[in-house]
Amino acid sequence: MIKEFIDMPRLERWVGKTFRFLSPNTWTTLSFFVVLIAFYAVVIHRPVLATVLFTVGAVLDVVDGKVARLNGCVTKLGAFWDGTIDRFVDMLMILSLFFLDLPQPFIPMGILLFFLLFFTLLPPFIVAYANHRGAVPDPTEKVIWRFAFRVEYVVLFIAAILLAKPYPTISLYVIYASLILMIATVIQAIILVFIKSKNYPQ
Repeated sequence: MIKEFIDMPRLERWVGKTFRFLSPNTWTTLSFFVVLIAFYAVVIHRPVLATVLFTVGAVLDVVDGKVARLNGCVTKLGAFWDGTIDRFVDMLMILSLFFLDLPQPFIPMGILLFFLLFFTLLPPFIVAYANHRGAVPDPTEKVIWRFAFRVEYVVLFIAAILLAKPYPTISLYVIYASLILMIATVIQAIILVFIKSKNYPQ
């Protein structure tokens, strides 16, 4: 949902012009290394620094696509690389949650975060697999609309990290909310594949 507000033509033009001094794939790669440092910041118990770096990494993830579209250098390889790095970043962000000092959830923390990782990674896989198999052609991820794209859960993960030290219980609730949101998104994506598939030959 938030993604729709980010994809504004004026903002896209400004970002594309300002950051075109590096290639889109370079921005994508840089975002991974920034997030890797952010993960280390969580490990050494520097949540504020981690929050800043995770936010920078998220911004760089927006930059690469804007630069590619505005400057006419969108490539299939770039889309592949961006999606691949996104999954690594998602993994590192959720792995960071293991290092937070949080109250014991109603199920073991490892199981809770495993479910969070699974349901976070599944929506883009559903869309990509539906497109790959021809059930719903959707190479730009516009046909199968979702409750949560990356920006929604990235914001929630960053909030959980930032709140963990001063408000650990609230941080845990944010993780619960993230899981509920992603489960709802998975269910929604599956239902929409079945609905939208009726518009295409099977």
